[in-house]
Amino acid sequence: MVKVADSPENKSPSSEQEMQLPFEKMGLRIGDPLHLEGVDHSGRYHVKLVGFVPGQGVIVTMPVVEGKQVLLKKDRPFTVRSMAKTSVFAFSSYIKHVSMQPFPHLFLEYPRELIAVEVRNASRLKVDLPATVTSDFDPGTGEWPKEAIITDISKSGAGVKSVEGLGSVGEEIKLQFLVTVSGISKTFKISAAIRNKTLLDPGELPYKYSYGLQYLGLSDAAKIVLTGYIYELQAQDY
Repeated sequence: MVKVADSPENKSPSSEQEMQLPFEKMGLRIGDPLHLEGVDHSGRYHVKLVGFVPGQGVIVTMPVVEGKQVLLKKDRPFTVRSMAKTSVFAFSSYIKHVSMQPFPHLFLEYPRELIAVEVRNASRLKVDLPATVTSDFDPGTGEWPKEAIITDISKSGAGVKSVEGLGSVGEEIKLQFLVTVSGISKTFKISAAIRNKTLLDPGELPYKYSYGLQYLGLSDAAKIVLTGYIYELQAQDY
């Protein structure tokens, strides 16, 4: 059994509920990212769900690191982690079969036991990430790029603060910031729409504006990086 520890962001009993659920009830969809971690912490890999047969096995893509496929060996054990809807979960498994046909993929043992934690109040996680903001349009808000701080983040949007105005509600901007996933730093670029704008109190100086952003047109690669980053924030200790 994999023990799921409390998230540092949500310690109260009202914010988390630990559950034992079958894998097929987690609500994962084809293409959703999973994270494989060697039981000896020798490596962490990002893969995508290809499919599963209840009680038989889980099929995932071969991991790719820096544009190259990583060939993992049969029988290697892993802890598999992911997020589904408002839950994070983990289970123990191992590689039952490695195949290159008709495409490179791994066949994992079906989880006998799975522990999930429902995080009801953690749709957005608090962060403090410097970001650069640009725009393809000039709404008369000064020169670009501009500096901002990302204060919270989720799989669908983010909150930012800035000294200068970034635009009005409904306008599109582009964010660029650095995240670290599995010990590797990546520059993350994303388009977002401004959904709300607030003028901050003087106590928030030097920041004058707060924005609520909604991501636009996330690529599969961006979803994997973002999900991996949020996962590590939320569940790095379980």
